[in-house]
Parts: sequence; C-alpha cells; structure tokens
Amino acid sequence: MATLCLVVMGAPKVKAQQAVERHMLDSLGRDMTTEPRASFPMTQSDVRSTDNALQPLPSGEGNSTQVSPSITQLDEPNTVTLLDDKPPLRVGLISEQGASYLQARIEPFRRYLQESLSRPIEIVAYTSMRSLMAAHIGRQVDYSIYPASIFSMAYASCGCLTPMVAPISREAPDGIYMLLLVRGASGIQNLADLSGRSMALSSKDGAIPFYMAMNELKKAGLNPERDLDSLVGKDSPDEALELLDEGAVDAALVWSTTPYNQNIFSSEGAVSAYLQKKHGPRQADIRPDFLSIWHSPAIPAGPHVIHNEVDKQTRADLINALKEMNQRDPEAYDAIERRYGGGFRSVSLQDYEPLIEIATAR
Repeated sequence: MATLCLVVMGAPKVKAQQAVERHMLDSLGRDMTTEPRASFPMTQSDVRSTDNALQPLPSGEGNSTQVSPSITQLDEPNTVTLLDDKPPLRVGLISEQGASYLQARIEPFRRYLQESLSRPIEIVAYTSMRSLMAAHIGRQVDYSIYPASIFSMAYASCGCLTPMVAPISREAPDGIYMLLLVRGASGIQNLADLSGRSMALSSKDGAIPFYMAMNELKKAGLNPERDLDSLVGKDSPDEALELLDEGAVDAALVWSTTPYNQNIFSSEGAVSAYLQKKHGPRQADIRPDFLSIWHSPAIPAGPHVIHNEVDKQTRADLINALKEMNQRDPEAYDAIERRYGGGFRSVSLQDYEPLIEIATAR
C-alpha cells in the first residue's frame, strides 16, 4: 500500500520564487495570506450546512500534536511505495491549521486520486501561498490549487502552468461579474456619461479582479484615471454602495453573480448583501435606485493547476477524475473543495485571459 508523504515546506530557495515575488510585491497583499481564499466571494447556496472539513478534528482523529517525522523533515521527505513502478504525483497544498490536520482532512482526496490514476499521490504541505507558487513553478510539485488572481500571477511569472478544472458555484456557474452601478435618476446611461463624475471602488488593495475591471473599462472607452473627477477606495462593497445610495458618488464598482439589472437585487452579490445588512428581512421589498450600465466578463473560480511538464495523459486522467469526483466520491470532493458544491468543470487559459493580462502588465 502507498503511504502518505506529507511535508511542511517553507519558502524554497529557487530562482522561480524571485520572479514570483517581483510580481507580488506591489499588489495583492490581501490575496497573499496563508489561507487560500475563494477566488471570488462565496455565495450562500455554496455554504455547506454541515461542513465538517472546516471544523477542528476531534481528539484522537488526526489533530494530535504527535506527528510523523516525515511531516517536519524538510530535506529528506519519506518516499512512497510505487504502484506499477510509476513515480508519485506531488500535490502542493496550503497547511492552514497544521500538517496533522491537513493530513487527516485531505486523505479521502489523496486516496481517490491514487485509485483513479493508479499511481502514488504525495501531498506536500506549504505554510504560505508564496512558497507554494515558487515550488510549483520550479516543478517541486506537479499540481496545486489557486485563487484565480493568484493563478494569473503564477502564470504571468513563467507561462509554465495549465488550469485543468474549477469548482462550480450553483449561483454563478460561469463565475462572477464586476458591475458598474449608477443611480437611475442620475441620467447616466453609458460610460461616456461618467466623464467628470466620481466612482467608488469596493477595495483599497487593488486586487486583480478590480484591475481587470478597470482595464475592461478602458477598453470600453472610459479611462477612470483620466476621465473621472475622483476615485474613492473603500474597504468593502457595502461601503461603496452606501456612498452611491446616499449620492456621495456617481458610480460604484462591485461584484455580482448576475450581469442582468433585473436580477441584481435578488441574486447573490454585493447589492443583495448590502440590502440584507441594511434592511434585514425587509430587503426583499426594497429596491434602491441602482442601475448597471456595464459589466465585466465572467471571472471563473480559482483553478486546479498542473505543471506543463506533466505528461498529457496524466493531465487528461486528472481532469476526468476531478470532474467525476463529486458524483463518484463526495467525501473526496468535500475534502478538497470546501466552498462550492457544484462539482468541477473544465477550464482553459482563455477563461483567465483578462486576469492574466493584468498580472502580466503589473
């Protein structure tokens, strides 16, 4: 039987890390936390009512501080018993709550892949997204999972990674959209009408989805830095929408699971969350004078990513196994995908082109 090799890694000293860091230092401070976040806001229908994977493991079921020496060995990780003389496929993951917690939580996923691919699967744990990216680019691991914005930065650093699948949100199967909202009574009907006006952004940190939205606005004929009177950065979509609602700004850039005006109040997104927070149960009866005059392309969820040097047959087998996982082995799916309950769909570089374009430019 194959044994699990779980190794906690710090930042590996490889040239790839230097390239990654150059892309990271001036953007995405929030995205570089040790916990891999959703690549876009999680919708209510995606939240599992009994998400045991997010809870600490009971005593005696994997959260003991007594761990295998292989977990702390950085230079000489244990090997695995080969199946049919195939080398192990190394999967890099973030260790959010310690190696023993990850080892117990991820075992159904590791076992499912091993059985599906008929080859050993080795899980390698990292303590930061930065070190994981550097290791993946340097081929110290073969496969990993990223938020969409982080993947775009990794790809821009090397061009050596390929997205395979992404989880499906039931509310937003194609991804989420950035919306540019105005007040209907303002008379603003298109981007040209925003010349000399003000806009609120629902992020101060310049995360890549917002850079992407700003870039798309420029392509559509509006240069926010040149054409607007002012840009106001807020900490959250709620704050940006509050300014718009009060008339303190003329437009607000926020996210939604729908690009359609008739659905923005009822669909999951910044508008419905704002109404729920402000009006509670009465929110269904309240319709602020918000109108969307522009939306971005859909931004897909963060992908499962393979290094380009992994052979095509393994890639194909992985994609098939991942797409079938939710049906064939729900426990394995829940072990690796804790946010979105709709299974996996195939994705390609084209799905992330708007984000990659921004990451490359930065």
